[in-house]
Amino acid sequence: MTVVLTTMLAILVMVLGSVLQAASGLGAGLVVVPLLSLIALDWVPGPCVAASLLLSGLMAYRGRKHWHHQHLAPMLLGLLLGIALGGVLVALLPLAILGLLFGILILGAVGLSAAGLQVSFTTAAAGLAGVLAGFMGTTAGIGAPVLALFYQRLEGPALRGTLGLLYFVSSLAMLAALHLAGRFGRSEVILALQLLPGVLAGYWLSPYLAHWLDRGHTRHAVLVLSIASALALIAKSAGGLL
Repeated sequence: MTVVLTTMLAILVMVLGSVLQAASGLGAGLVVVPLLSLIALDWVPGPCVAASLLLSGLMAYRGRKHWHHQHLAPMLLGLLLGIALGGVLVALLPLAILGLLFGILILGAVGLSAAGLQVSFTTAAAGLAGVLAGFMGTTAGIGAPVLALFYQRLEGPALRGTLGLLYFVSSLAMLAALHLAGRFGRSEVILALQLLPGVLAGYWLSPYLAHWLDRGHTRHAVLVLSIASALALIAKSAGGLL
């Protein structure tokens, strides 16, 4: 596969993932990371995270007037703590088993939510959700569903704006960790820049899907994408145990 073709395919993947994430609040991890890994492993994780940083920033800026400020500080602190813990423990933990447990946990959370259980917006709940999302994102590569499920009952603009802010902060922390680990440098920056047209195109197209989701479909999209993410994680982790 030529370099030009590889780059074009990677950009198309970013378009798809960016449309999904900017419109619904999550889904990029479900689409982008697996497909980019199939195209070329060089695209993940650093270039993918760096390109997604722009998308998260745009989402946060667009929804800045709709940020859900209640308990945002403990959520952010918990997120950073979870990322730090995951970074320290990732080499010591059985990641395949963790992935299975996390996938089952997400499915359970979706089931409880569909049954009508509502999570209280408390300081403790926000902090715990942040820690869990950060830890899962660092160790298993899937933390967004935890945040999305926590905020699922917000209106579409508030959900997307708040998640965009949280993703932006967590992406910065992950890039810093990757840089310290020697896995994010000049070559990764160049690859990330090549993905930006896909991010911008997907962001530009996303309002069309967001408009439809905002007509009462946002929460359903969160639940469906969370289920898909959990099943993908379970399948990946089960494969690692075989």
